[in-house]
Amino acid sequence: MTQFLAPILLLGASGFLGRHIHAALLSAGYEVRGPDFDLSVLPPSGWDTLMEGVGAVVNAAGRTTGPLTELTKANVMLPAHALDAAQRAGLRLLHLSSAAEYGRTAEGYAAGECDPARPLSAYGASKLAATVMIEEAARGGRVNALALRVTNPIGAGMAPTGLPGRAAQELREAVWEGRSSVRFGPLGAQRDLIAAHDVARAVVHLLPGSPGETLTGVVNVGSGEAVPVRQIVQTLAELLGYEGEVQEDAPGSPRSGDVPYQRADITRLNRSGFVAEWNLGHALNALLYPDSIPTPRTLLI
Repeated sequence: MTQFLAPILLLGASGFLGRHIHAALLSAGYEVRGPDFDLSVLPPSGWDTLMEGVGAVVNAAGRTTGPLTELTKANVMLPAHALDAAQRAGLRLLHLSSAAEYGRTAEGYAAGECDPARPLSAYGASKLAATVMIEEAARGGRVNALALRVTNPIGAGMAPTGLPGRAAQELREAVWEGRSSVRFGPLGAQRDLIAAHDVARAVVHLLPGSPGETLTGVVNVGSGEAVPVRQIVQTLAELLGYEGEVQEDAPGSPRSGDVPYQRADITRLNRSGFVAEWNLGHALNALLYPDSIPTPRTLLI
């Protein structure tokens, strides 16, 4: 007998992670409902209508840059509306938060969900505000909600605003133009990197009826490893067959200097039975060649 899967309401379905989550939900057999209008103008009654007939709500909407007012509207007010509506409807809410909430941590230390969060950017602060609301509501038993504190996702559809997307663009152009070198800022910062493919799988894993359905509050979603961002550029160069010199003498990113080391403790997620499928090589291969499906023997690094 085929199990009936209630539709999932996915907010932010057209975004980078939203597209990956949408695909993972469809692959798992879910119908996906993704509103394509401005949710900030929706009254409570409109939110209640959105919640009708769905089995859970996934919020992948948000902003990474912009003025504080816009960050607050997208990263604080929208999750607050979703949280209130999920509470009224008695639905589970999965909200994508960010490891930027942790701020600076000591080298070698894996940040856990119970550690103090001290964000160093307006983006991190706005994401933390929503996480605190969700954690408090879940702890008080008012709503079944979980904030997924995602580290650094990589995969198909990344914009060139971050290092992976920009490096892919720069290296492609260097190959086409036959350049003998490319310039980046210092690449020594270490980051916890995870394939967007596995972030989407984690969302499915945490839905009602799935192994991680009992987790509430906050859970880290990452690889549990700190990797020098230099490895991103080196692997992309290898995938593209670029043999020129990679220089690190351009002005550096203030963000990298503020947070030179990042690693998440993923014990809580692992104990729920989740295991990542893709490594960094797979994720970067998908970034470069989004129409291909990397296999375990393609790029094991």
